[in-house]
Amino acid sequence: MIDSKTVKLVKAVTDYGSLSKAATHLNLTPSAVSHQLKKAETEIGLPLFKRNNRGLTITEAGQAIYDYSLAVVEEDTLLQSKLAAYQKKHDEAYVHGYSLFESNRLNDQANSIADFIHYDSTWEADSTILEIGCGVGAQTKIIAAKNPDCQFVSIDISETSILAARSDEQLRKLTNVEFHCLDAFNLHQLDKQFDHLFICFVLEHLPNPVELLNQVSRFLKAGGTITLVEGDHGSTYFYPETEAAVRAVNAQVAYQQRNGGNANIGRQLYPLLSGSGFTNIQVSPRCIYVDDRNPKLKENFILKTFTAMIEGMRAGVVGAGVETAAVMEAGVADLKRTNGRGGTFNYTFFKGVGRKDNAS
Repeated sequence: MIDSKTVKLVKAVTDYGSLSKAATHLNLTPSAVSHQLKKAETEIGLPLFKRNNRGLTITEAGQAIYDYSLAVVEEDTLLQSKLAAYQKKHDEAYVHGYSLFESNRLNDQANSIADFIHYDSTWEADSTILEIGCGVGAQTKIIAAKNPDCQFVSIDISETSILAARSDEQLRKLTNVEFHCLDAFNLHQLDKQFDHLFICFVLEHLPNPVELLNQVSRFLKAGGTITLVEGDHGSTYFYPETEAAVRAVNAQVAYQQRNGGNANIGRQLYPLLSGSGFTNIQVSPRCIYVDDRNPKLKENFILKTFTAMIEGMRAGVVGAGVETAAVMEAGVADLKRTNGRGGTFNYTFFKGVGRKDNAS
């Protein structure tokens, strides 16, 4: 049985022509490389290199291992290329992106809407909750803190987002959350079922959200519940209203639709849950209206949440030819002006809860 250490060792010695140069490449001492090589030859029962005054000459057995190492490198390169292509495809579909700007916006958004969305995001003690599409953990830190006696498994397909979540100072203080980089459509690594599922701002990015709901419901216990939270750009009203601002908002809707998503999906939560076999469905609109009476909330929602989202995807919209750069620039500027004196803003999120029947 040839282990990976032997394969790497033979390849390094062959490529670099000497034990000392191979040792430098492998970050080992020459004596350690010599010891590992002799151990490998003893275990295999064949010499891998012939030693003579001119150095080392690879044997037939050594050449066979070296050829195998080249095939491994080629397969690894092909695999990395495929994974990079898959990640690029996913990143392009996720119109909001994974930048530091977007990470900060997601946290600002979560904080600004927490009182509207999560006042009833509570589960019975000792429950296990699977959070699908946790991203940077913006929602996780809120719901996990509200439910200290529950255990959360939060997953996301983006390794960048998971690393950001794990390094978040607030999340590091919570002992009831574990993060995993997993694809929600391929959860075979999970070996248990959960009491509840939580999915927030994920379905809007999918061309077939029912497919996801059907997949993840397999990991929900009979009698368990699912919670969905989504926005609906069709509920956006503001004053003062300008043509450029309206066009900028509509551009996001069109851009997301072009990428297989739906920025107006909030209004569809009931049929989505019903079509996925859930019962006891309850959907409630969570309307956020801001004006001069609450300047802090007004600024947080208008500037740091909604307008920041439109601004963050401006380059993608323009690059895709959905809207012009001039209109997007003017639209963002006009949206920011609604935060001024006398300005108002209205947006509605939708929260849906369903139950998995015992017979499902």
